[in-house]
Amino acid sequence: MERNRLLTIALAVSNIFQALIVVSIALFTFGIIHYQFAPDVYNKVELSGFNFKSANNLSTSIYTSSFEITSVIGTKPAAPGPIYVKDANTLSLLIFYLQIVVTLAFWVLILQQIAKLIKSVKALQTFRQNNSNVFQKIGRYCLLIFIVTGFRWMETENASYLGIYINYLPLLFMLGAFILAEIFEEGNKLYEAEQLTI
Repeated sequence: MERNRLLTIALAVSNIFQALIVVSIALFTFGIIHYQFAPDVYNKVELSGFNFKSANNLSTSIYTSSFEITSVIGTKPAAPGPIYVKDANTLSLLIFYLQIVVTLAFWVLILQQIAKLIKSVKALQTFRQNNSNVFQKIGRYCLLIFIVTGFRWMETENASYLGIYINYLPLLFMLGAFILAEIFEEGNKLYEAEQLTI
């Protein structure tokens, strides 16, 4: 009984997170469309993750290793500091938007797979081939998140910013998902062998 309650709570949390991510995608989409009609509203909105520096930068942290390149366009050098939406080139702003939306969409797909897994476990269908496939899909989605978040590019009137990133968390989640897929595959083989002996 306790197990079913915990699985029900996990399923509800998964559904809530899916809804929140879908709302976030809708808000980002509204924002990018609204910006085209009323750009003055976004004069003070800073683009997160972009910070012009006076030189190239190589850094690492627990979650990410990065290499960032800033170059000057034209004769007026860019002032070091954050980039605001009003300064961004339209194409680079669109790519930034697509990266955010695609990453969030992959998270929705991951949460849908987790919901399938929870429903399967609730129905006492834990070690089935479908669950192994679920973990493989989660691993592939994590790999795609790693690829989509692997770079940032932003161009303004005076400068160009390019960042290359190695995000460790999607890689670790991918590795864990593929390992669990193999464990569930072996569990499925044992289950099928047991069914044959009965």
